[in-house]
Amino acid sequence: MSISIIGATGHLGHALVRHINELKLPVRVICRASSNAEYFRSIGLDVKRADLDDVKSLKNALSDSEYVIHLASKISVMPLARKELTRINVQGTKNVIEACNEAGVEKLIYVSSIQAISPGSGEKQIDEISEIDPYLTHDDYGFSKAEATLEVLQTAQSGKLKTSVLCPTGIIGPHDPGSSQIGKFLKVHIKYGTHAFVSGAYDFVDVRDVSIAVFNSITMGANGQHYLLSGSKVSVKEFLEYVCSLTNKKMPIIRIPNSVALLAGQTNGWMNKLIGRETYFTASSLRTLWSNSNISSRLAEKDLNFRSRSWQHSIKDQLNDLTKSSYP
Repeated sequence: MSISIIGATGHLGHALVRHINELKLPVRVICRASSNAEYFRSIGLDVKRADLDDVKSLKNALSDSEYVIHLASKISVMPLARKELTRINVQGTKNVIEACNEAGVEKLIYVSSIQAISPGSGEKQIDEISEIDPYLTHDDYGFSKAEATLEVLQTAQSGKLKTSVLCPTGIIGPHDPGSSQIGKFLKVHIKYGTHAFVSGAYDFVDVRDVSIAVFNSITMGANGQHYLLSGSKVSVKEFLEYVCSLTNKKMPIIRIPNSVALLAGQTNGWMNKLIGRETYFTASSLRTLWSNSNISSRLAEKDLNFRSRSWQHSIKDQLNDLTKSSYP
């Protein structure tokens, strides 16, 4: 079994490589020239350089690969990000599909996002029957992931390449090289504390549980099927209370009203856009916290043996990992 992972330098990539490496299976890491691949070289893995914009470089990097796991994407909740997100997440995925076909790959596993799935209205349960429509998503990121997901699922129908898609919720847990949104928040919280919070909730799933499901989908995932990977729905207040208890920080007592938070998020998003800086506190991220996050993983449990550990366990492990991590 020869496995190549495109975009392994992020949070999920580091955890997935560890899981496959522990199984003593050969794995190749494919990443951009600018990506830090020192960890992968240090454990003796084959590292190839390729760019999502370059089909030829992807094809060369994928040579002799039976299975390809495509993790590479850009996450952004900034305003007016659709053009760049479409180039990387949609066109990049089309290029991966083309390269897989040309390289004779047997199966492509695409890791999408829960943001690709329409949240529906109210608290109606979200599952694999829920619609995938780019125009029913929250923001430009969801739009791009929905389009890319549809491309991968439609590829399976052509018969040229087998595919499976996994849509995890908010990924938490150890092995974060510093790229995840939650990891960045935890680092700031450890140093400065948190002084206010907003209402809302989100579903979080452990990176190790997602890694197991991704690997299992190579042989267990149905061709042309997408799977939702959820963990626990956690309110912002509940999340902060637990993080504060672990870090000996005071729980903030100020809850910002939704109307004020939305205005601040819009302003912050546009100000950072003007100066060319990314921020995660935007109107888009707030709407995600306020939307439906009642998500079912029953199909993944049945087909992929997916199980999810408690979010408290995940956050505790992530915090412990951050305090001793040697990642850049």
